[in-house]
Amino acid sequence: MALGLPDERKLLDRCLAQDKEAWDTFVETYNRLISHAIAQTLKKYSVSPETHVVDDLFHTVFLSLVENNCKKLRQFQWKCKLSSWLHIIAVRVTIDYLRKQSEHLSLNGETDEKIPLKERIANGNPLPDELLESKEKERIFEQIKSTLTSRERLFVELYYCRELSPNEIARILNTTTNNVYQLKNFSRSIRWS
Repeated sequence: MALGLPDERKLLDRCLAQDKEAWDTFVETYNRLISHAIAQTLKKYSVSPETHVVDDLFHTVFLSLVENNCKKLRQFQWKCKLSSWLHIIAVRVTIDYLRKQSEHLSLNGETDEKIPLKERIANGNPLPDELLESKEKERIFEQIKSTLTSRERLFVELYYCRELSPNEIARILNTTTNNVYQLKNFSRSIRWS
């Protein structure tokens, strides 16, 4: 059951007020999302998502949300969807679990893909939560970009994407360098993330 933003806010406020009925709704609403994030993360690192492991990690996620008087849950600031944030929490808890497990196993043990688990976890590739955050930023950027004039979009492309100098941009836009700096200041005043 998907909730709209006002409903999510109300539900979260009720959960923070320790409303048992709200917690039941919260768990019912997000349990599949969290379980799926855990299972997908385990699969990504070539670990079989056994039911008891997924269940244990599921409970660990919820415990992390409620411990210390819901400290982690109170940190949520509505900069993204609550479901996206919960997905990130679930992925991080799962990766922490895998790191702890790799300490107990032979760190040179090979997976089905013949890549050591240690290397798969710390190979420098973006983590799932980083990919999710990147996609969310791209979505926000596209929304903001659609509100700009064609001249402002061209400036964003030249300055931020192609990293041209203000002098080069002034020449392309057929304007003064001062106007380019004004566009630059305007673009910084927009909240990009």
